[in-house]
Amino acid sequence: MLGIERGLVKLEPYNDKWSNLFDEERELLSSQLKELIIAIEHVGSTSIEGLFAKPIIDIAIGVSSLDIIIELKEKVKALGYVEVPVSIDSKHVFTRYKDKKITHFLHVMIYNQNLWLDQISFRDYLRSDPDAKIEYIKLKEKLANKYPNDVISYTNEKKKFVDDILNRAKKL
Repeated sequence: MLGIERGLVKLEPYNDKWSNLFDEERELLSSQLKELIIAIEHVGSTSIEGLFAKPIIDIAIGVSSLDIIIELKEKVKALGYVEVPVSIDSKHVFTRYKDKKITHFLHVMIYNQNLWLDQISFRDYLRSDPDAKIEYIKLKEKLANKYPNDVISYTNEKKKFVDDILNRAKKL
């Protein structure tokens, strides 16, 4: 139900339990990080009802400044998360595994800056536009079949669609 081996692309139909799993994780993170964070949001495909997704809960954590990252790293490490190297400035990513499968990603970024706004705008646009959601499902299925063992290529080829959705969202 939750988790996928690193590097693989396997989509599952939307599962109502993903929302509950996010709620549980939000409570845990809030209780441990409350003085360090501004907001916690469920993002990514598991946050969009009806969307096929890799069974990984993506969580955006908004902070006022990345100066707190050292303290935050220690606290999320104590919760079982491991930092993942990323090449995006102003963002830190952590993952948690269960039985050698990735179950959660934490995307830590500055609240209400571009990266944050893009994550939320993309999610909200797909939640509100059924046609865009169907278009995204078709693209994801095509790419999952093309790249079942290459999550990097799968992700890179979705970029044009994501950028298009973000442009549409900015026009609203």
